[in-house]
Amino acid sequence: MAFNFRKYIPINWKHKTPKDWNWEIHNTYTYQQKKEKFARGEISYDELQAFEMQYRESQDQREFRWKQHNQNVELHNQIVSDYQNWKTYGKDWLGRMLDKGRGLLISKWWWRKPKKPVGKGRMWQSSITGQWFQEHKPDNKTQSVRQWLNAANNGQAFKGKKGFNPDTLKLDKPTPDMIFKSNEAKRERQQQKTRLLFEQTNNFGRGWHTTDRSMPGRGSGQAKQVQVTFSDKRVTAGGNKKTTKKK
Repeated sequence: MAFNFRKYIPINWKHKTPKDWNWEIHNTYTYQQKKEKFARGEISYDELQAFEMQYRESQDQREFRWKQHNQNVELHNQIVSDYQNWKTYGKDWLGRMLDKGRGLLISKWWWRKPKKPVGKGRMWQSSITGQWFQEHKPDNKTQSVRQWLNAANNGQAFKGKKGFNPDTLKLDKPTPDMIFKSNEAKRERQQQKTRLLFEQTNNFGRGWHTTDRSMPGRGSGQAKQVQVTFSDKRVTAGGNKKTTKKK
C-alpha cells in the first residue's frame, strides 16, 4: 500500500495564513486621523481599538490577501527565471517553452523597445525582469528636484507646457465638455478594437455560397482557398437542370 501524504499534509498548506500577518483596516483616511488623535491624547486606546475592530477586514479577506500576495511573489519569481533563461539560452530555450505551451509569460518586449508613453525621459530596461521604465525628466532643466516638487504641490509643475490649463487642477469634478471628449475617445477605441477583430477574422460577408471562400478563423493574412463542392457550377456543368424522358 502506497504512503498517503494527504493524511499528514494539511489542505492549502502553501497559502496558510500565518499568525503574524497583519490585519488590514478599511477606511484608511479616518483610521489615520484616529491614530493622530490617539498620539495627541485626544482619544483613549480602547476607542482606537474599537475602531480597528469595527473597520478591519474579515477573515476571508485576510486569507485571500495572503494568498494573493504569495501568488504575486511566485509569478514575479517565475518571470525573473524565464527572463534570465532567455538571456542565457536565447531562441533555443524560447522554442522549447513555446512547444510546451508556456508562451503566456513570454513577452515580446524582452527584445523590443517600446515607445515613450509621455515626456522626454529615456526608456531603460530592468536587467532582472526585463520590464521597461521611463525615467522622470522635468521640462525645466534648471529646477532642482526640491523646486520641482514644490511647484507640483502648487500646481505649477507643468506651467508653460503646450495645452496645459492650470484651472483644470482646481476642478472638483469633470466638466460636461470633458465627459463628452472622454466618451468620444472611448467610442473611438471600441471602434478600433472592432475593426481590428474583423480584420483578423475576416470571415464576415465572404459567404459560403461562392467559390471564393475560406475556412473560418483563418484570418485576413492567409491565402484564400477555393473549395469545390457539389453546388459548384463547375461540377454541375451549368446547374441542376431537370431532364424529362420522352414517352
